[in-house]
Amino acid sequence: MPIDPQILIPKNNLNHLLQIDSALKGAGFECFLVGGSVRDLVMGKIPKEYDLTTNAEPKQVKRLFRTVIDTGIEHGTVTVVLDKVHYEVTTYRIDKDYTDGRRPDHVEFGTTLSEDLKRRDFTMNALAFDLTTGLLVDEHSGQKDIQERTIRTIGNPIKRFSEDGLRPIRALRFASTLDFEIELETKKAIHETKQITKKISLERFQDEILKSFLGQNPSRMIQLLAEEGIFQIFLPSLPSELNPQKNILEKLNQTSKEIIGLQLALAFYSFLADTTSKELETILRTLKFSGQNTKDCLLFFDFICKWESILKETNINEFSLKKEYLAPVKRHFQTRFKIDREFILKLTPIFGETTTQLVQIWEEEPPLLLTDMKLNGNHLTESFPDLAKTHYGTVLNHLLDLVLHSPKENEYSRLLRHSAQFISNLIK
Repeated sequence: MPIDPQILIPKNNLNHLLQIDSALKGAGFECFLVGGSVRDLVMGKIPKEYDLTTNAEPKQVKRLFRTVIDTGIEHGTVTVVLDKVHYEVTTYRIDKDYTDGRRPDHVEFGTTLSEDLKRRDFTMNALAFDLTTGLLVDEHSGQKDIQERTIRTIGNPIKRFSEDGLRPIRALRFASTLDFEIELETKKAIHETKQITKKISLERFQDEILKSFLGQNPSRMIQLLAEEGIFQIFLPSLPSELNPQKNILEKLNQTSKEIIGLQLALAFYSFLADTTSKELETILRTLKFSGQNTKDCLLFFDFICKWESILKETNINEFSLKKEYLAPVKRHFQTRFKIDREFILKLTPIFGETTTQLVQIWEEEPPLLLTDMKLNGNHLTESFPDLAKTHYGTVLNHLLDLVLHSPKENEYSRLLRHSAQFISNLIK
């Protein structure tokens, strides 16, 4: 499979890569593009990032470039920055012993490219490409496995997975994002090394989930995690068997990549539909999802739970759509997103055909929140000085329900009249 970097690598990136390649080779060192970027090129894809490997040690790499960041210098990795674009450059190395199942105890520099490629996880990621000669180094049949869409470890899978407990999770993520199958012995090793996987940090686990959400088929990641019993490694209180609802997982595949909270809500609802919001919050926090993603997920999870029960009813009135869904969306997201037709349409995985009605309602610009009303707490103070402050919320929420039912009531004089009537009944 010949690679033509002129076609597949954007000109800006190619110029940078050739600049790094030239500087290293000009100083007497080797340089190869390596790993996932080469895999993507072999598959005819434009890589998302570019990693290089060299026999130059980090201190030698640092002498050749103006801006270099010590991103993982103890493991031989520095980041060369060209025009604000980052390129990781890693020294050929051998990883020596993984006693903690997470990282090598120490690394050995000054080895060969062949030794460096041997330490990598999967055959498809053990490819190296010389940008100037066009030489593709493939010592582990990576091209064949890519052609056959197979994920296979280099060497013994139990040994590979015992070195780093994240590798089984990566295998599942690659199966999801690349639409590959996991080779039988590799898949068996996932089960047999769970005690090692348990050692990885929760941040690394949830990061793999989020990376899978960027692919075309995130539902497969959730399905595989459930099938392999991976969630229970980190969440032992979960049932021993999880059976995700396929119809919900299909909606996950249709969800915008921009709304991570909705992706998370659909993923967890698919196999935890009966859980409470409090229980889900505990799960999300245990797995170290960010505060924002957790809050967004809980909002959408609540929407899904309510909507799935509403679907059994024949009448879904406009008042409910505004109060139960559009108002919370506006309150929750208005400071971060432009809430418009395009944004509302991204909620289609929850609301289906009703999304069109939600868009129509939204575009009429109805008052949805207390801040949208023409009368506020200051006006109550002016007009009803004897009204106890503890009643303000009750009065304003009553008025909000009125304008949610009938937007034309959102006029100061009308709301003032409704207030007077409601307050007189309130204090009887």
